[in-house]
Amino acid sequence: MNESQKLLLVLLISVEIAFTHSVVVNMALIVISIMILILVKCPIKTLVRLTMMSILPALGSFTSFYFFGRGDSADRLHFALVMTTRVWAYIFMGAAFMETMVLYKLLRALEQNAKMSATFVYGILGAFNFIPKVITAVKTTRAVALMRGQVLSFWSPILYFKAISQALVWSNNLAMAMTSHGFEEGESRSYYQLLPTKIAGWLIILFIMIALQICLFVIKLW
Repeated sequence: MNESQKLLLVLLISVEIAFTHSVVVNMALIVISIMILILVKCPIKTLVRLTMMSILPALGSFTSFYFFGRGDSADRLHFALVMTTRVWAYIFMGAAFMETMVLYKLLRALEQNAKMSATFVYGILGAFNFIPKVITAVKTTRAVALMRGQVLSFWSPILYFKAISQALVWSNNLAMAMTSHGFEEGESRSYYQLLPTKIAGWLIILFIMIALQICLFVIKLW
């Protein structure tokens, strides 16, 4: 399945469960997402971290809708479970998408198939490629400050001012490099690697969405 098709599928499912109230469907999405994470050999530490991070918003959703919701106890329990499992579904679906997605291919697929601006695509790629350089620059600045007897905490404006200054220089160099390689904003471009959408991907999306509609509106799972 094309990277852009994966993104479309996740967005469609996310919108679908945002307006429906099925605990079973949400739990099924959570289980499927966890299975995908296991199949792609996601580190156990990452799964534990995702679970720990989701406990607070999930617990907050449950207590809010169960103790302060409307209706009898059964209705409040059902809606509280819907909101709780929805939080987990969003978190684990997003994690499964991120673990199976290649950022470069996603952006290039969106550029080719969704007509996303090439300038925006190259800007995002440049920003992500600058992240390791920014981290290195921050560490270097802190080391230099320590050599002078000055301790820079992580909230120190001096630390980030120097990193931002270097990032601006790098962005200017990147723009010059793109121009020297023939990049022109708004002009049509050829592609070194074509990432077309696949018919099999569309069929998978259609099958999953039909199955989701049947579960939600025909079977009406709890």
